[in-house]
Amino acid sequence: MRRCHQCGKILHELPYTCRRCGNTFCSNHHLPENHHCSGHHHTEHKPHPKYCGNCGKKLYGLPFRCNRCGRILCGDCRLPENHQCANIHSDPAPIRPPSRSGERTVQSRINTKPLRNCWKTIRENVNLKNFTIFSILLILVGFASSSFPQNYYQSILQSVFVLGVLCCILAYFMYAVKSWGSDHPIGALLMVTIPLLVYFLATSKIPDSTTNFLFYLFIQFCSYAILSAILLYVSNKVRAGIGKYFFRRSWGSVRYFYPNLSYSVVGVIFISFLLMSLGGVGIFSENVGTITQSFQKMNSPSSPISQTAASPTLASSQNSQIIPTLQPDVVKGIESTVGNSAPAIDISTLETQIHNGINQQRKSNGLSALRYDSALADIARRHSADMARNNYFAHVNLQGLDPSARGTQAGYSCYKNYGSHYTMGIAENIMQNNLYDSVTYYNGIPRYAWNSQEELAQSTVEGWMNSPGHRQNILTATYDREGIGVAIASDDKVYITQDFC
Repeated sequence: MRRCHQCGKILHELPYTCRRCGNTFCSNHHLPENHHCSGHHHTEHKPHPKYCGNCGKKLYGLPFRCNRCGRILCGDCRLPENHQCANIHSDPAPIRPPSRSGERTVQSRINTKPLRNCWKTIRENVNLKNFTIFSILLILVGFASSSFPQNYYQSILQSVFVLGVLCCILAYFMYAVKSWGSDHPIGALLMVTIPLLVYFLATSKIPDSTTNFLFYLFIQFCSYAILSAILLYVSNKVRAGIGKYFFRRSWGSVRYFYPNLSYSVVGVIFISFLLMSLGGVGIFSENVGTITQSFQKMNSPSSPISQTAASPTLASSQNSQIIPTLQPDVVKGIESTVGNSAPAIDISTLETQIHNGINQQRKSNGLSALRYDSALADIARRHSADMARNNYFAHVNLQGLDPSARGTQAGYSCYKNYGSHYTMGIAENIMQNNLYDSVTYYNGIPRYAWNSQEELAQSTVEGWMNSPGHRQNILTATYDREGIGVAIASDDKVYITQDFC
């Protein structure tokens, strides 16, 4: 006979089972707040994980949580068969054929869990970051060869230094390959082309017969860019095959990797320095000096001065034709044609225009339109006003509340159950726009190039659609409603917040 875990009443009807603590309760205490659920926290808010628990893809918006294994997953891995959920089924132990005595003996299953854990540990530790750290350590150890005399240990340390340099170059190239496979080919191309061009300048002297050094460098850059594109394309295909068949990593999840700009710049400088050191610093310095002298000759003002001195009358007549003097009436006409008053912005109309633009993008991609939720709009409007008032731009406000926590604070809950997975929380896009694009001064008077209300709505939607994370939020099929909130700061900045559920 079952009793309520809170009050002890005998349950004659079907009991309620809490999904947080797993206990059974009566109809009066089935809510978490009524039975003081140990798994329910009213004040603490844990931020949602940012990476998929299966493929490691960066998560934009609301993650999916598996009802079987409890892992947080992306949209590609949310089904149990896609992330190889361990709780889908359990294979029965194989049975041996009956013996002569008629008894059946059950074959003991081989315990492969330690092997799987060992392979999992190897897959987690063998990554690009650890390989780069290992190569830098080898380079630092190789530098100790200068403190040893000419003996056996110095040759070993020199070999370690060369091995560290090769490993560092390989790690840098693999980072470029990963950037190429994540839909950032231009950055990956520059990461490989620039060190190759530096290595060329360090190993090959520029011919003295070259007249146009800028054109010569452009041709060399284009040739190395083509070679880099071929290498990156082939290497990306090989890396995708290895990751698919050996590490069970999907190729599509790498597309959401966004290369860090600071890592790329530091890598370009460091690898270029290593290649220059291997190639030859003397030849590189000589080529750079030759190019600098040629640019100085091209930018020398001697030829224009001689032409002007030879024909002062012609030069003065040309200057009078090219640069006419602005008369006062012309300046007054320019000032009268340039508007200086800000256009009238209706915030509610601007929010509606942005909402309509978002639905047009969803319809063009074969998705249903989002319903406008006034409660979500109030949450978004308060966040935009807070950013405009306190001059910051972030999803987490100054009190440390993310979109889902702000929704909970406002009494708004967004929970969706899809059977094998569910989502809980609010996804968000933010944008910082401006009322004007530029300002021009005429006789000390500022004239602004104001943006109209339609231009603000169009540039906001286009800016979100050109960003991978914001675009994924807009084109998520599981979202069915949204709220738009707009606030204008005192410095003419326009803050737009878009919340999804």
